[in-house]
Amino acid sequence: MSDLKEKAFALVTGGSSGIGYAYAEEWARKGYNILIVSNREDLNAQAQEKLQAMFPKQQILSRFQDLTMPNAAQELYDYCQSEHLIVEVLVNNAGMYYFGAVVETPMALTHKMTMLHCTTPADLCALFGKDMKDRRCGFIINAASITAYLSVPAISVYQATKAYLLRFSKGLHSELSHYGVKVTCICPGAVDTDLYNLPKETRRHLRRFGIMMSPEQIAKRAVRANLHGRRVKIPGPINYFFLLMYFLMPNFIMDLVKKRFV
Repeated sequence: MSDLKEKAFALVTGGSSGIGYAYAEEWARKGYNILIVSNREDLNAQAQEKLQAMFPKQQILSRFQDLTMPNAAQELYDYCQSEHLIVEVLVNNAGMYYFGAVVETPMALTHKMTMLHCTTPADLCALFGKDMKDRRCGFIINAASITAYLSVPAISVYQATKAYLLRFSKGLHSELSHYGVKVTCICPGAVDTDLYNLPKETRRHLRRFGIMMSPEQIAKRAVRANLHGRRVKIPGPINYFFLLMYFLMPNFIMDLVKKRFV
């Protein structure tokens, strides 16, 4: 391993649990030091301790920060600069989810989601991406969702923010690919995490039938796609089936969904 690689970090937002933690573990297996960033100080400490025990020769750091706040990206970048951390891998994974009509949702919640899914990831890509471009080496994974391709009621803001991240990532991929920087947008379907607030028994059945995937499965496929320079990755063949069904769905079914949830 080169001296530069030994000093290089993978920065994972939302890395204290779920898919984020799986990303941190996967990049650590690739030999990178890890910086976990999330707004859960207790989970940060637990994840840091667990990863450090698994990878005793690598630096495992964590940082408590609310990425929904204005200027969060600049503050995080400045922290890495002050600590002389070489961020060779950036994983924009932090996310939030709610289900409900736009006009019934507090605007403050909408603003938090757009900041977390759009503004902060784009700013982090710009700040760390510039350094990667100058070094002619780097990896960026932006976590979108299969909903980026959809237009359904009750998740209007969520799917719109993910669509933004998908389009942004495609453009960034084109801008940075010939500088040795690989940008991948991962668009999973349902993932077995606490994000959806589903009962554990329901999640177990969904995983059994392949409707849900584990965080570890998502992380492995996303990292593999990123290393291979893939622009977009939709993990799981069943998600292509769901997309096909959505585009073939009669309008009256969507009308039933609207009546039920909005």
